[in-house]
Amino acid sequence: MDRREFLMSSVAAGVVGLMSNDLLAQSLPRISPMGIASASMRHHRNGLGVLPPLSEDSIAYVDYCRSLGAGGLQFSPVGDLKKVRARMEDLGMWFEGQARPPSRLTDSTDAFEDALIKTREMGGKVVRFVSRPPAGTSGRRYNGFTSMEEFLAWREEADKIVLKCLPIAERYGIKLALENHKDRLVDEHVQFIEEVSSEYLGALVDPGNNLSMMESPEEVCTKLAPYVLSCSLKDMGVAPYEEGFLLSEVIFDTGATDQRKCWEILKAGNPDLNPIEELITRDPPKVPCLTEAYWGGLPHYSAAELARHMTWVRENTTELPYVDHLSPREILQAEEDNHLAVIEWSRTNIKV
Repeated sequence: MDRREFLMSSVAAGVVGLMSNDLLAQSLPRISPMGIASASMRHHRNGLGVLPPLSEDSIAYVDYCRSLGAGGLQFSPVGDLKKVRARMEDLGMWFEGQARPPSRLTDSTDAFEDALIKTREMGGKVVRFVSRPPAGTSGRRYNGFTSMEEFLAWREEADKIVLKCLPIAERYGIKLALENHKDRLVDEHVQFIEEVSSEYLGALVDPGNNLSMMESPEEVCTKLAPYVLSCSLKDMGVAPYEEGFLLSEVIFDTGATDQRKCWEILKAGNPDLNPIEELITRDPPKVPCLTEAYWGGLPHYSAAELARHMTWVRENTTELPYVDHLSPREILQAEEDNHLAVIEWSRTNIKV
């Protein structure tokens, strides 16, 4: 039984959660500056049928992530929040929350408000905040809309939902970090934040997301740095395929993007920013930019711009990870290995 299996077996038996902080600390690696986003823990959160789902036990979730060397977490805790907060504080970890806005402007904000209350109870000051995509879509602009008119109608309502949620956030003293979630182009994102002009609305910057819309990580980070409240660092690997290119999260410094540079740009914009990695363990998503359907909700680039981007893809092609063919235990191990590699990378590349 390896370290991971021992720890998870202990979680299942309730042993880790009962360990004293001193005893647990003796077995832990040196804490790193890097935090982990819950989106990149999805396989361990659900357990894949072979391990206890960590989404159901926040103490176990905290202990497991700290056993990897994580310095903080962005997640939605459950259970006795006083105990979860105390555990994180005893382990020297910081916390950021998550809050889902309503899907429609007419929907209730009760769940959103409850997430803010929990974030405040955990001592958090900021929440990850993502505009909800149209029903039945992934949230990726290039496969969720058939026309610019359709996208603009969605964006108008999405922006109004943010404005509906903002006074609630102000009341609780929690800032909303609106993610560039493959929906708004970077200039659209900046324009909206500037128009609202509230200290309680800023950006969660994901350097990799807008590559799917052919915007570079450096451009996205530079333009959003003045408003950054949170981040989802991720190196991206690329490779061409017949309808466009593949875009996959990879271990840092093995892909086509420079996360150290991205971090330095963002940190200069907000000295209090926490470094958070979101390396999602999955098969590479497809970006079908050579098809007409891709451009439905996007402004068309010139043929020359598209050709330049595809040349960049070919010049920066790397081997991409595939995991769907693996067994559940192998997928869990791959997810853990990814986090361990990125956390080790952070020890020498992230300056806080």
